Amino acid sequence: MIYLRDIATSVVIYGFFAFVWFGWALEGPKKSWEKYLIIACATSFLLGVLGVYLIFNYQEEASVLTEHGLSLWYYIIVIIEFLVGGIGAYLLYKKKLDNYIAPWICLIVGIHFSPLAFIFQEPTMHLLALLFVVTTIVTIQRMKDISYRASAITGIGAGSTLLLFAIFNILRLVLI
Repeated sequence: MIYLRDIATSVVIYGFFAFVWFGWALEGPKKSWEKYLIIACATSFLLGVLGVYLIFNYQEEASVLTEHGLSLWYYIIVIIEFLVGGIGAYLLYKKKLDNYIAPWICLIVGIHFSPLAFIFQEPTMHLLALLFVVTTIVTIQRMKDISYRASAITGIGAGSTLLLFAIFNILRLVLI
């Protein structure tokens, strides 16, 4: 079964979190990237707002969380993600390795998409997870060769991925 409300909800989540990642990329990018990141932020935010509109259109539809009683598992995964991400970020900050915080959070967020793929019965989330892990690896490999913040690479990779998935899910809703 396709859960239209969950697809609409993913547009909000992917859109707004793309906005957040592009915003984080603005922490210290190359100067020439700034205007494009601002455009990406605005686009992502607007897609998130569109997602809110879509949720209202699909609010009467079923959700996998309520249909199968999986809300508890969803919340457990998200809480674990926040705890592991937050503790790791704190430790990196205390060890003066704050340039690694964005890739660390990207890795944790990426990993959390795999169990969510099973909960939401959404195989595309495995691809999302893979792209976040790849973004983390690329960022860490590039860190020794760049003169700007690692969050620029991580934010562009994660933000672009989420923006594309938001657009993909809008198209799914339109084509269904």
